Amino acid sequence: MANKSIRDLRRKKRREKKKRLKNKIIKVGIGIGLLTAAFNIDLNSDKTEIPIRRSVENRTAQANKKDEIEKKKETKTQIATPLGFEKVEVKDGLKIENDGYENVQKSFVRALNTQYCYQKPEDFTKTDQVIEKGDYVAYYGTENSFSKIKVGDNFYYVNRYGLSKLDEESQINVIKGIVFVNENNPLPKDFRPGLDATSKSALATMINNMQREGLDLRVASDYRLPETEEKLNNQDHVDKDLPFTSEHQTGTAFDFFTDEDNKYSEKFKDTDEYKWLKENAYKYGFIERYPKEKESITKHKERCWHFRYVGVENAKYMYDNNLSLEEYLKIK
Repeated sequence: MANKSIRDLRRKKRREKKKRLKNKIIKVGIGIGLLTAAFNIDLNSDKTEIPIRRSVENRTAQANKKDEIEKKKETKTQIATPLGFEKVEVKDGLKIENDGYENVQKSFVRALNTQYCYQKPEDFTKTDQVIEKGDYVAYYGTENSFSKIKVGDNFYYVNRYGLSKLDEESQINVIKGIVFVNENNPLPKDFRPGLDATSKSALATMINNMQREGLDLRVASDYRLPETEEKLNNQDHVDKDLPFTSEHQTGTAFDFFTDEDNKYSEKFKDTDEYKWLKENAYKYGFIERYPKEKESITKHKERCWHFRYVGVENAKYMYDNNLSLEEYLKIK
């Protein structure tokens, strides 16, 4: 009997233990359920708050746009003002206006005041280059009151308020970037540009290439002062022109020879150098200015030794179409 009571007691304890374990499992299950539900609610809440990410292309475009805005802030357009040029007086009708930049020379203008030149129009960083009061300046247009000019072989920018157009007594005929001069289109009496830097550079390249081919081209004359032209006239020189009507005074004309026998002589036409020039000079921007077959058009006697720099593009067109300068510029 005693053994039975012990066994019943043990069974009772096991049942109570199982019951307590079952209750614990139920409680844990309820807890896990509640926790899962809470977690799901948070997940749903997070999903509604997560921002939609832009595509890579969209983000890149936005970044580029931001960079462009920053660059615009950094390179803010500068505009030249009359500051410093208040005492400069420009005659009526001679003011420089904003007419847009060109790569081809439009005209000559006059410097009314000495001023430094800028390398770029969007800043005020000066260079060592200066234009002096009274200078004739090769003009390529104006934007934001900065005028584009050429000095030597380089472009610069200056304040338009220190410039003026040329008056009637100082006119220089510029067509397609070429200075055209003859007795009907004389140069101003104070025009002294010196040897043109671009022409000089092109000539040096051409002569170097000729030398590589065993040719020996020499220069008898390049830039001339009006006083030199006057002396040639007094000497009745074969290459004479009236002062202020000679292409040599533009600094872009050259007289060639190979030896004294063909200096300023029709014998130059018999040289290999002349024959080479006839076929190749245009590649360097030069034309034979007064050929025999164009005398009726140029109104000028043949000068086989006289070549003029007009730029490669112009020279090639004239060569391809067998045109004189008068025909190309439509001068009558």
